[in-house]
Amino acid sequence: MVKTVGFIGLGMMGRGMAKHVLGSGHPVTILVRSNEDELRCADLLAGGAQPLKTAAEVAAAADIVIICVPGSPQVEDVVFAEHGLLQGIKPECVVVDCSTSLPESTRRVAAAIATRGGLFLDAAMTGTPKDADEGKINLLVGGDPAVLASVRPVFDTFAKNIYDCGAVSSGHTTKLLHQFVVLGNAAILAEAFSCAGKTGVNLEVLCDVIASGGANSTAFQRLRPFVLEGNDQFFRFSLANAHKDMHYYARMTGEARAVSFIGDAVHNTYTVAANLGYTTQFVPHLVSSLNKLNGLTPSSA
Repeated sequence: MVKTVGFIGLGMMGRGMAKHVLGSGHPVTILVRSNEDELRCADLLAGGAQPLKTAAEVAAAADIVIICVPGSPQVEDVVFAEHGLLQGIKPECVVVDCSTSLPESTRRVAAAIATRGGLFLDAAMTGTPKDADEGKINLLVGGDPAVLASVRPVFDTFAKNIYDCGAVSSGHTTKLLHQFVVLGNAAILAEAFSCAGKTGVNLEVLCDVIASGGANSTAFQRLRPFVLEGNDQFFRFSLANAHKDMHYYARMTGEARAVSFIGDAVHNTYTVAANLGYTTQFVPHLVSSLNKLNGLTPSSA
């Protein structure tokens, strides 16, 4: 049976995912609330995606609804607001939250959907917009394995790896741990590069040293072009989202009463960048925020 898939949230990640689902032959509905949404999704609409005005309409028309918005407040708005998803969901409809969300919020959302006869998976993503466009993201899934099995053919259209992380909210918990590792690594590197600028170290040599030894990492490879050339396009993740993810990580560790000495330091580093006005910039500009504090030209490392 070919399932109708609804998409709510068509930003840098969601649009690529929807493209692959549509291209695989599934009927696709998308939430289009404005002329800007319509322009952004012109390729999907031209390919046959059906535009709908409310989350309730998307839920009523779909067998699977994929939510891909920035975080928990936006997810809760999609689900609980007037004309929200709960107002239109059909029994057995599978709601998939691909956002980076607070686990405590995820459990509330899943419980509310269950009261309407719906099914729920949290399926946090890792990867870049390029990965989404190429159908190669990773999905970190929490929920009933049988529900995951029922939607796996749809996931396979845009994911290269699908990880069964455990019960509901475990996908989002795993994603926050992943984000702490990646963003923590980026924060350490940014501080090191800013210190290098302050102490007069040759940045090309430093990058060669890091690349050839145990300090090499994906985060380093994405930051290196910015440090040497000012190119921030290899780490296209906003500092606003990075700060949000570290805030969620701090909330999660607090709820679990888990030690978070390093997590708190990383969170504070992104908070400083936000307070200095870098929220709309990509993560490499964390170096700029630290340079500013170090009395250096912000764009130089």
